[in-house]
Amino acid sequence: MKDVIRLIGLATLLLSGCGVNEINALNLRPLSTYAIQQDQNVPLTSALKSRLLNYCEQKPTGVLPIRRAEVATITFRHPFYNELGSKTIKYWRSGDARYVSCLNSNEQNARVFLTDEIVEFETAVTANLLEIDVGDTFSFIPEPNGENVLQSFSVNEAHETMIPGSVFRYHTPDRGALHVAYEVFQDGVATGQLIEPKLFVFESGKNEGFAFLTQLADQRIALQIGREDAWERTVFSSLFTGEHVAIDSLEVVFPSDSNARRLLKRVVLSSAPIGEITEQASTELSERYGTVIEVWGTVKRPGAGELTITSEQKKSMRLATYETETKIAHLGGPSTSDLFELLSHVKPSSKELTGEQCGTIAVYEQLTEQRFDVWMEEGEDTLQLMDIETKQVYLIDRLELESMLDTYI
Repeated sequence: MKDVIRLIGLATLLLSGCGVNEINALNLRPLSTYAIQQDQNVPLTSALKSRLLNYCEQKPTGVLPIRRAEVATITFRHPFYNELGSKTIKYWRSGDARYVSCLNSNEQNARVFLTDEIVEFETAVTANLLEIDVGDTFSFIPEPNGENVLQSFSVNEAHETMIPGSVFRYHTPDRGALHVAYEVFQDGVATGQLIEPKLFVFESGKNEGFAFLTQLADQRIALQIGREDAWERTVFSSLFTGEHVAIDSLEVVFPSDSNARRLLKRVVLSSAPIGEITEQASTELSERYGTVIEVWGTVKRPGAGELTITSEQKKSMRLATYETETKIAHLGGPSTSDLFELLSHVKPSSKELTGEQCGTIAVYEQLTEQRFDVWMEEGEDTLQLMDIETKQVYLIDRLELESMLDTYI
């Protein structure tokens, strides 16, 4: 009986240790080299570069003041793969206070940090650098000159036309976003939010842009918002069409400290001509004409200590390569995800490397990377991967890796 108990205990120990040898081999690190763009001739030493990039990985500690001056901007990109995104770091002055903001390209709002003076930036300050009041309100004002907006946004008039009276010019004071939601009324009844709400992001500083509605050739309605060089377009469902369209636009100003929801405009869709619609309830209008869409807006402003919101539309980009002296293979799509998953469940090895080195695997996620030297021993089905930075060795199935890389090792 004692022998049985000892055997059970030994089996328990062995089984409990089965998962111990499976660890995550992924430990991506900030890139050591970047393609750098900057608007000031700031001497970017390794120490300063590390300090600035370190901000991007921390929890923010401040909010940019209303009155400030942008001293300098530096953008870090991958030297080869632009699709991996970028980090834009700005240095700000406001009286005696100094701030650093960091915006990752896959996120919607910059992190802001209260910081000490950074000598390299201070020496680049020009005498005529003026602090300006960027304001504390988000204004949404009807724009009468819609034809110029149509041309600026390169709208193809053969396929869609501007809806008269639908154009707004907006001004934003600072980083944040406009949350747009829709209320639909049909045949005198409120049908709720049949159109998916959306978040439109704006950057730090004074921003100006336009929002307008167009009607497509198939009578669908599209909402467009942004600047000429960067705008977003939302096409409503074919459930909401009408030969005749009328707009009831409102002038709206959002205080920066308000989370209140404001009605921006009403869109009336009908198969018959539409008369006067102001000062009439949406239920009454929908009962008379068919469909009314109310467009509501709420300003979202991050405060001190809030982490940035990751955009659902900008997924974290991943790439991987396998390189030898004679070739380089690029992974794409699902194969890259499979490789990241495989590297998350590999066995570490305490043995010395054996065989010969036959290539290097590099994995990237945003502006981080990790490299593994690949070693192969003749007759073995298992490859050895050595993390170049830590020298830790991991074992990986050869056929599985070759299948992902779509090449022989």
